[in-house]
Amino acid sequence: MEKKILVYVAIGVIVAILGIVAVLPSSGLLKNMISNNDNTPSALTSVLTEVKPLDMKYNGSSVLSVTNRAATIETKFNLTNPNDNTLIIEMLSYDIYVNGVSIGHGQYGEKYEGASDSSTYLPLTQHNSEIITSQAQLINDGNNPQIWSALQSGTAQIRINGTTYYSTHSPLAGQDYSKDFDFK
Repeated sequence: MEKKILVYVAIGVIVAILGIVAVLPSSGLLKNMISNNDNTPSALTSVLTEVKPLDMKYNGSSVLSVTNRAATIETKFNLTNPNDNTLIIEMLSYDIYVNGVSIGHGQYGEKYEGASDSSTYLPLTQHNSEIITSQAQLINDGNNPQIWSALQSGTAQIRINGTTYYSTHSPLAGQDYSKDFDFK
């Protein structure tokens, strides 16, 4: 009889620990229970700190090459992490517009799916900046000869519109974020 009680107590303790690990990091309760100071372990810092939005600036787009069939457009983004913890830049996904007409799509990285070695993830450490350069290959489908002519002559007005996906992942918790952008 005593062995059964001991087993039930052990199971109860395991369930309680799993409940705490699963619920506390995302509930905000941990933020109210523990104060964030210099003695706080770094694993708890990312859970306790409110994440500020990623600061993003457009460093321009340029046409690297253009033929009658294809074009390569290079776009540069300056990303700044205003936080006290590291952010993981997972993916920038964007549409390319020339003179108001959508002509293609560009992308850097891919969404985080659990295996950090399977993509081009960029860890952006606290209060640091990084310039990301992305090249997009565009194919001339023949439907917009004026647009393609503008690309070839260097008079194209390029607009970039999309979303940046980033996250915080630590041993205790991870949170996904996104930020939309529209640059001319």
